[in-house]
Order: sequence, then structure tokens, then C-alpha cells
Amino acid sequence: MKTMTVLAWPILAALALAGCTPAGALIGGSAVVARSVVQERSTFAALTDVEIELSILTRLGARSGELFRDVSVDVVEGRVLLAGSVPRREDRVAADEIAWAVSGVAAVANEIVVAEDTGTRAYIADAGISNRLRYELLIDGSIRSVNYNVETVDRVVFLTGIAVSQGELERAVRKAQSIEGVREVVSHVLLIDDPRRQQIDSADAGARPAPAASAEPAGSVDGAAAPIATAPRGDSAAVTESAPLPPV
Repeated sequence: MKTMTVLAWPILAALALAGCTPAGALIGGSAVVARSVVQERSTFAALTDVEIELSILTRLGARSGELFRDVSVDVVEGRVLLAGSVPRREDRVAADEIAWAVSGVAAVANEIVVAEDTGTRAYIADAGISNRLRYELLIDGSIRSVNYNVETVDRVVFLTGIAVSQGELERAVRKAQSIEGVREVVSHVLLIDDPRRQQIDSADAGARPAPAASAEPAGSVDGAAAPIATAPRGDSAAVTESAPLPPV
């Protein structure tokens, strides 16, 4: 694990010297690369994901401090999840365009919601849900928690990452559903043998056009149909499985 961190720092340091990345992003990026030792993705893929994430964060910050503050970014094998809450629709469109403009991006799931600022109280509640779920995944010996990313916006939990089996994924979703306050669970997790888990050539991916200014409504994935939500089961939160990403 220490070796992976050492390998990551030359790239991260170069970005820092160029003045193109926030310090917080550097710290988070190195941690992601270090974790790749025990993740199901290769070290090369993890390193590329860190570069993509740093590039998106940098461009969000360059556009505005509010975008950098309000939008969270997760990247797994070139697939980008954007989450958060922004005050204007044009902010959501801008984040989408920024993500697509980064070389190496294979797909963008834009889960940013447009809403009025719900205040510190709502933010603390969302953070509490995310931290609780991360802990529950961590202590469950039948779930490889390091393969999962968790984001919560307005009590909706977004999962990204790689599952070693369908049973493991269902178990992770049930844990998210069981947390008090969660009203919906949206899964963008792929199974380990999913054919979409392929490293995308950066030249081809970078050549893909950015979406038109009229971006799809919240919940769409790269122009595909919006995720299909199942009805809540009892008192549990609803579960949404992401629509299949278009072939690359």
C-alpha cells in the first residue's frame, strides 16, 4: 500500500506545482490510489481515476468556488458520478460539461439535484447517513467495503464501485436501506464480470462530444433513460438501479 502511494505522488506533485488542484483533492487522490491494492480494479485504472477526479475537481474550482463546494465527484474505471445540490440548473449543466471534457471519461452519471439551499442541518444529516453506511460496510466481513463509494444528497444514497457478486451488492443496498432517514438508494455499482468494466482509451474517450446545453433531467445517465425506481418495500427506502450505460 505504501508503494502505491509513492507511485502516485509524482503525478499529484506535478499537478500541485502547476497550481491546478486543491490541496484537499491531493490528499483524497493519494488515498484512492493507495486503496487500489485491495480493490478489484487494477492499480493503473485506479491511478487514472485519480487523475480524472483531480482534473474534474480542478475545473469545477476554476469555474466557481460554489461548484467546487457543492459538487462531489467519484470515478471508477472512467465512469464518473456527480452528486450534490446546486441552486441553478445551469450549474448542473456546467458540471456535466466539465466532466465530459476530461480525457479518459467513459460515462457520466449526473445525479446533481437543483434545489434551494437546505442549510447546514440537512448537510449534517446527509453526512451522518454516509458515514454510518461506510461504517456498516466496513464491519461486514462479507462485503469488500473498499470497492464501494458512498454519497448522500437530500437523504438519497448513491452507491458506485464494483461488487464481487450480485449477493454482495444486494447486501450493501439493504444496509443502505436500513439506515434511519434514508428515503432512496441509487446504485451505479457494476458486478466484477460486467463487460463494461474495460479501460477506455483516453484518446477515444476524450474525443466524445460534450452534451448539449439542454442536459437530461436529474437521474439520467449520458442521455439514457432515467433510472428505474422500484416502489418502497414496507418502511424501507426505495431502491433505484441505474439504467445500463450506453456501449462505449
